[in-house]
Amino acid sequence: MKPKQVLILLLLALFSLAMAQSDPVVAKVGKSSITKSQFDLQFRLFIRDALQQRGQAYSPEAEEAFAQFKPQYLERMARDQAIILAAETAGFAAKEAAIDEAIEEVKSQFENEEQLNQALEEAGIPGLEAYRKLVYEALTYNAYLENLIKRLQTSDAALRMLYLVSKPQFAVPVRYCSSHILVNTVQEANQVIARLGKGEKFADLAQELSQDPGSKNEGGDLGCEPKGTFVAPFELALAALKPGESSKTPVKTEFGFHVILLSKVEAAGFQPFDQVKGGLDQAVKNTALQKVLDNIVSRTPTQLFPENLQSR
Repeated sequence: MKPKQVLILLLLALFSLAMAQSDPVVAKVGKSSITKSQFDLQFRLFIRDALQQRGQAYSPEAEEAFAQFKPQYLERMARDQAIILAAETAGFAAKEAAIDEAIEEVKSQFENEEQLNQALEEAGIPGLEAYRKLVYEALTYNAYLENLIKRLQTSDAALRMLYLVSKPQFAVPVRYCSSHILVNTVQEANQVIARLGKGEKFADLAQELSQDPGSKNEGGDLGCEPKGTFVAPFELALAALKPGESSKTPVKTEFGFHVILLSKVEAAGFQPFDQVKGGLDQAVKNTALQKVLDNIVSRTPTQLFPENLQSR
């Protein structure tokens, strides 16, 4: 081998070593690897989303406050990667056309590519190629989960049995169905009571006079609620009424003066099966899906290298 060729090979080897050192592998999941740059991108997106939900702006200092969660987030990324690998094996890898369509839909929301790139940068995504990979992973992951959920079946008999053994959690307390008219002064409240005494309808007076914007247009209707929903003076006055009766004296609270109508009292009981069946079905499927995903992850060879998460 010529000296020049040896030098070139040596330089290539040194370059590869430098690249490996600058972007180390932080996890091996099945046949794939997660590098530090891939982790940093997704962890930063996670932080931005968490801060946005709190109404806070992203900053390097804010990111540093989340550093303690890096090992847990690495576990989550490895878990997601195991599921994506299973999705690919099962034939649910997102097609190029589907990825293109999703990206074009995003592009259509911007006047030009410069605005799109700026939006990606503000979101912490370094460019369109990085975004394309994120779209691929999301489409693949979601398609696989949708398929698994479709395959999970529950029977009506099993759901009814679950309802019976879980019935206490569907208990419904006594509920008071009421309406009110809220005014600013005791004099105004007394005038409302006088007009009710002359036969005027409660709902009509509420629409005309009530200062409560949440119930005014509904004729003062507050729905049917259990004890503990309203402030104490209101509830004491409400509990003293009989169904169909309205308060004969103004009820003072921190909000003003109320005239209250108790429409009816709904006895304690249980939500009927048909009302909770959908929620039970979803809960059973979610539990079953979690077990399926846990099984997939446990069968996928995984190695984590959290020591490589530290900045170099």
